[in-house]
Amino acid sequence: MLVPQSAALPSPERLVFLLTDEMESDDFPIWEFVWTLNTMAPSASLTDKIRLARHAVSLVVGQYDLWRGDWPGGPVTPLTESEMQTLANNDEPWHDPERATLLVWLRQA
Repeated sequence: MLVPQSAALPSPERLVFLLTDEMESDDFPIWEFVWTLNTMAPSASLTDKIRLARHAVSLVVGQYDLWRGDWPGGPVTPLTESEMQTLANNDEPWHDPERATLLVWLRQA
């Protein structure tokens, strides 16, 4: 996918569309949303990228489930309510899997 680096952030729907093939082919780590945005719009703020990633994931929850896992081993178990709260309040799982204490993956429901 070639996107000009000066491009603005896409809509959440467009971001989901761009990543659909990857999400459907295998379990998909949520940090890949922000990493894709880093390529598409490197000058956009990390805060804006995380906000957009959260919105995009909210669009696909139901079609995809959120799982906690170990990288690179992948999903282990569905997220607990406590982990859902962590995901809602902690930015690291969205962009920094090396420092995040919670690694989250999307898996087709």
